[in-house]
Formats: sequence, C-alpha cells, structure tokens
Amino acid sequence: MKKNVLIGIFAISILSILLTIGVFQEKKARHNFNEFNSAVIDSQIKSIRIAYKGTGMRLMDGREFVFYPLTDKGLNEGKKFSYTAEEGDHVFKAAFSDTLFLIHGDKKLAYTFKRMTD
Repeated sequence: MKKNVLIGIFAISILSILLTIGVFQEKKARHNFNEFNSAVIDSQIKSIRIAYKGTGMRLMDGREFVFYPLTDKGLNEGKKFSYTAEEGDHVFKAAFSDTLFLIHGDKKLAYTFKRMTD
C-alpha cells in the first residue's frame, strides 16, 4: 500500500514538473513572437542558431530574435530558414508583417512564421 502511494506521489510530482516546464516554454514562445512580430527589421545576419525549438537570429545591429519560420515551396523554394540563412545575408520585415524576407546570394526568399496568440 505504501509503495503504491509513493509511486502515485512520484508520478504526480513528475507530471507537475512537466506541466510547469510546458507552461514556461509556451510563455517564452509568446514573448519571443511578440518581440519579433512588432520589430522593424532591416539588417544583416550576424549568426543563426536553433533556439527554443525555433530559430535564433542575431543581427549585425545587436538585436536578437527567436521565431518559428515556416517552409513553403512557393515562397522559399522549400528551403528551411535556419539551413539557408548565413552570416552576412540581409533580412527585412515591417512591424507586424506576416513575412520576413531573406536576401541570400542573388535570391530573395520570403518566410512566413508561426504566430503565437494569447
């Protein structure tokens, strides 16, 4: 009997921890989206990384954003942003625009992104 109670307490504790982590990640994703969505971007890329299950992008102007780009054959030739974008490429986006443009070599690629709503 005591063993079953201990297993139950352990399971509830693990579930509570996982739920807390999930809520934190969702809150962080919304914060990242709001910063990215409201930003006017017209800069060169300094670095790209995977961040919070999305793409982290540091710009030459010192700002850094995390966003969740979508891949589309019609907009970006099916090329993933994090695999295509390189240091020195140019990106631009108007505030609250649904599209981020990437100038990569002689190509202009357009990326939409996952929207995080409350």
